Amino acid sequence: MKKKRIVFGILFLFLLAGAATGWYRWKRAQILVATENAYVKGDVYAVSSKVPGTLTEVPVSNNEEIQEGAIIALLDPRDFDAAIVKAEAKVRQYEAAAEANRAAVVLARARVEASKRELDLAEIERNRISALYKRHSIPKQKYDQAVTAAEVAEVRLTADRRAVSLQEAKLPLEESRRAEAKAGLEIARLQRTYCTITAPVSGVVSRCSAEPGQVVAPGQPLCAVVPLDPSVLYVEANYKETQLKNVRPGQNAVVRVDVDPSREIRGTVESISAGTGAAFSLLPAENATGNWVKVVQRVPVKIRIDPADDPGHLLRLGLSVRVVIDTRETSSHAG
Repeated sequence: MKKKRIVFGILFLFLLAGAATGWYRWKRAQILVATENAYVKGDVYAVSSKVPGTLTEVPVSNNEEIQEGAIIALLDPRDFDAAIVKAEAKVRQYEAAAEANRAAVVLARARVEASKRELDLAEIERNRISALYKRHSIPKQKYDQAVTAAEVAEVRLTADRRAVSLQEAKLPLEESRRAEAKAGLEIARLQRTYCTITAPVSGVVSRCSAEPGQVVAPGQPLCAVVPLDPSVLYVEANYKETQLKNVRPGQNAVVRVDVDPSREIRGTVESISAGTGAAFSLLPAENATGNWVKVVQRVPVKIRIDPADDPGHLLRLGLSVRVVIDTRETSSHAG
C-alpha cells in the first residue's frame, strides 16, 4: 500500500511538472512569438544600358563584390563622339548666324540714323527752296526737285525702319535656334557618358549576361547588383494571424540564420503588412464555395536588421531564418 502511494506521488509530481512546463511554454509563446517561415529580403538593382551600342569591355563577373560607381561595362563610343562633333558644328553655325544677325541689326540702325539726317537736310532744303519759289526767285523745276528729294528721303527712312524691325524680329528666332543647338550638344555629351555603365550601389554582381562584342538595346538587362549592407537588407517573417495580437512596430526581434544557427542577429519590428500573403497573391483564393475550409492566414512582418550585428555579411537574399519577437516592450532603437 505504501509503495502504491509512493508511485502515485511520483506520477502526481510528474504530472505537476508537465503541467508547469506546459504552462511556462504557453506563457513564453505568448510573449516570445516565433516563426520559421521567414526569409531575407532586399533590393536587387538591375543594371542596363541607357543607349544602344556594342559592348567593348565587361570587367566584372558573377559573384564579384564591387563598389558603387565601379565600371560594369563599356560601350563603343565612336558613334557618340561623332554625334558630339556634329552637334558642336551646329552650335557654331547658329552662333555665327546669330552674330551676323546682330551685326545686321546694328547696320540697319545706322542706316536709319543716316536716313534721318538725310531727311532733315532734305526738309531744310525744301523749306529754303519753297521760300525762294514764293518770291519767284527760282524756277518751279528746282522747287519740284526739292520737294521730291524730301519725299524720297522720308520713304527711305520708313524703309530703313522696317528693315530694322525685320532684323530685330529675327533675333529671338536665332537665339532659340542657338539654344536648341546647345541643348542638342548637351544631350550628345550626356549620351556619351552613358557609354560607361557603372554600379548604382555597392554589392555583389549577379545574373551577369553581358559579353564583349554583344550589341545591346536601351533597357536590356546586363546584370544585377545585390547590396549586402545590413542597412538595406531586411527579414520578412510570415506570422500566423493568431500570433499578432501583441506584435507592434518597434519591438525587439532576434534572427537566427539557418546557415549558422548559433549566431543571433538583433533586429527591430519595422512594420506589419496591410494584408495577408493570400490577399496580395496573383490568384487570390475564392472562398465563396460550399466546400470552404478555414485556414490560418499568414501576415508578413518586416524586421529591420541591426547593421552592427552582421559585419561579415552573413545575410544573403533568400536565406531561411527563424525570427523571435519579444512583445513585452518596444526597442530603444525604434524610430
